[in-house]
Amino acid sequence: MSRATGVAALVLVTVAACGTDDGPGTPEGSSPSPSASSSAPSASPSSAAPTENPATAADLAGTWRDDAKDWTVTFSADGTFTEDFQGVPKFRTGDYEVSDGVVQLMGADGNTDRGTVKDGTLVFRLGTLVRQQ
Repeated sequence: MSRATGVAALVLVTVAACGTDDGPGTPEGSSPSPSASSSAPSASPSSAAPTENPATAADLAGTWRDDAKDWTVTFSADGTFTEDFQGVPKFRTGDYEVSDGVVQLMGADGNTDRGTVKDGTLVFRLGTLVRQQ
């Protein structure tokens, strides 16, 4: 196995492990708390998210990023998404839905990741995505 294939396989296993259904955006071993504040998103001040929360697939359309995780998700208005992860473009693709503050990424790999819309960000187990300007 080449080094690049090994690294890609490791990343795939890592992301697949994040696709468990423990609830929307809830880190393993914790419970959601309305009064608890999440850690600050990993974004530079120039890419601050708008204050409104996306409520429909069309509202979500655009590029969202977590710099700390080197994770970018591009949402298209037609309900499809593409993930770039740690330097691997088009690492994962699929369809997405947003409803009642929950975003579901249904990957072509068979895994579904759920996150929550919170304060203009998208909070997933893997990280917090902030809309790019």
